[in-house]
Amino acid sequence: SPFEEPKDDIRKLLAAETQADSKPAAAAVAAGAAAAAPSAESNWAIDGGSTSLRSIPTYYPLEKSSRCVSLGGRGVEDITARISDCCRIMSVHAEYEGGGDVPGTAYLRTSEHVEIQLQLWQGTAPRHPDGCVIVEAQRRRGDAVTFHKYSRNLLDAATGAFDPANYVSLEDREAEYCQKAEHMRDSLKKSSASSSAPSASAPSEHENALLALEIAASLLKKDRMDARQLGMESLCLLTDPTRTGVETALIASRVVLTGSTQDESQDDDGDDCDGTDQWGIREAILALVQFGRLGDDGGFEQDVDSDDDSCAGCSGGGVPPDEQRHNDLLHNLALAVLANALDVLETHGARLCEAGSESPSSVADAFLSDSREMMERDLLKTLLGKLGDAQVKPHDATLSAKCLRSLCEASKDARRRARDLKAKQIVQTALEVGQRTHVKLEKESQKVIHTLAKAEEETPSSSGGDQ
Repeated sequence: SPFEEPKDDIRKLLAAETQADSKPAAAAVAAGAAAAAPSAESNWAIDGGSTSLRSIPTYYPLEKSSRCVSLGGRGVEDITARISDCCRIMSVHAEYEGGGDVPGTAYLRTSEHVEIQLQLWQGTAPRHPDGCVIVEAQRRRGDAVTFHKYSRNLLDAATGAFDPANYVSLEDREAEYCQKAEHMRDSLKKSSASSSAPSASAPSEHENALLALEIAASLLKKDRMDARQLGMESLCLLTDPTRTGVETALIASRVVLTGSTQDESQDDDGDDCDGTDQWGIREAILALVQFGRLGDDGGFEQDVDSDDDSCAGCSGGGVPPDEQRHNDLLHNLALAVLANALDVLETHGARLCEAGSESPSSVADAFLSDSREMMERDLLKTLLGKLGDAQVKPHDATLSAKCLRSLCEASKDARRRARDLKAKQIVQTALEVGQRTHVKLEKESQKVIHTLAKAEEETPSSSGGDQ
């Protein structure tokens, strides 16, 4: 079988592609080094220094994910500065406590929805040497493996062993390997198709993609929180070419953007379009992006009445705290699905629209028009609103910036509408937040500003009128 190539051949192919891509890789390393430059100031200040930190209680068991850091005659500010800069480089949203009842506490949230509580303790004899600070990381929510990846970097940063440039280059290499693996997969698939006839009993990739989309849609229609979360996470994977392959990502992205699976193989199965109309995936994505919640049937519902007294002690307009946290999670996942689908439109636009005379521009224009008609809200205005809240929810702002850039790249109407909504000023504010606390937000905001600036160069008359 072509899929069982010797490892030596795979290594040779990787080596050849690495040499061919040496210049882009060098540029990526340079960009990563710039992003990894240390921040000018710390975002975490401790009132009173190390003496204000609490001592470890007598019967308190420390987590294994903890480090004893010697101050060495310096203040605790050196530790907090390194930790806050590590959070910025890893794009971790952090809320710091410098005083009050819990001094030296940081509440962290990663883009993978892992919640970490970082606690600084004052080391005291005989349990610990004097003049040291204990840094402890606790996982509160999310995947354990992802938590340990972040906690190791945070603890290394506390001791001064964290290498920002190495971290950035590692992320770049992972993305590069995903692209090479996808190219290898496509080439092996083509050689397999040319050498042997397809089996009649084996389902095609198109059929598998439709089945996966149907399962995800059925999960979104359930009333259980875990089912809806699983459905949205499935859509995130299905629209990501690095996870499922380009063919599956094209089909899933087409469903998200157009509400249809029409492509070259639609003649083989005439039920594709009808089935997709019943799924309501696009409606669910738009409902979560625009309103931040799903209806009982998986569709959208308008804002609830904030004066409803049936939910005493609730937050977020009469919504219980647990439900509000779940809605925020689904909203973030919906933004990720939309960002993936728009990225597929930008990267593989020709293949996405190959069924007819549609272009990526017409798909983007139709998506914006349908969104306004279905939700009675302006999608671009919603995305810019999320960018305006970058200080509070930088992960949502980062995904919104991705969506905004892809829409403006594809659609002239989107660029014109963004200019009318003063998008450049809003994105500039988000850029400043990213420069202080969130590298990924900084990068995406810079891309949006570059796209908007390029659009202004294309229409010098309108930019002159603005001035």
